[in-house]
Amino acid sequence: MVAGMYNGDRLLQYKLYEYCYRYYYEKYRSIFYAPEDAVADIFQDSFIQFWENIECGKIYVEDDVVKGKDGKPLCGSIRTYFMGIARLKYLEWVREHPFSADPETEMGKKIKSNGFDEQEYLEMTYGDSDNIKLEIIAGVISRMPARCYEILTKFYYEGKDLDKILKEIPSIESKNALKTRKYKCMENLREVANDTYNRYIKDI
Repeated sequence: MVAGMYNGDRLLQYKLYEYCYRYYYEKYRSIFYAPEDAVADIFQDSFIQFWENIECGKIYVEDDVVKGKDGKPLCGSIRTYFMGIARLKYLEWVREHPFSADPETEMGKKIKSNGFDEQEYLEMTYGDSDNIKLEIIAGVISRMPARCYEILTKFYYEGKDLDKILKEIPSIESKNALKTRKYKCMENLREVANDTYNRYIKDI
């Protein structure tokens, strides 16, 4: 599909678009938070950037291998590479919409205090091992039971503390109960994510 995009094959261009589109909408909720119209814009901007990266040779196919920075094979899939671009585009969106940078989150605090440092996030677009781990964690969280999904996304992705989460999930009766739930969810996440990553390493 990457070679087809570069060579102007319209069928393969469409297939690559659909491939990224389906994966993006399966995963973005585990990676970032934005209004629905912004989510659509981020996808379009990300795919345009992806296309431009292919056209200018930032990623390319050689000997049936997709290669990227410094001519090295991508460590992850092209979906991982694409989601790295989407993360960067989300951060750019937050820079342009600073009111959406929640001051309760680590990312929000950094953007509000220091501004947005684009260079810091450029490496995300090359599918390094950290990016693969993030993708695996996001995938595991997205498949967890609803309560674990809610607690972990609020705590780790939205950066909310336990007191704030407790107010947003009134069905949990106490802070200690919330701590216990979070601990059990984290144990499950850690076990499944480590197993998935170890299987990935063995397969590459």
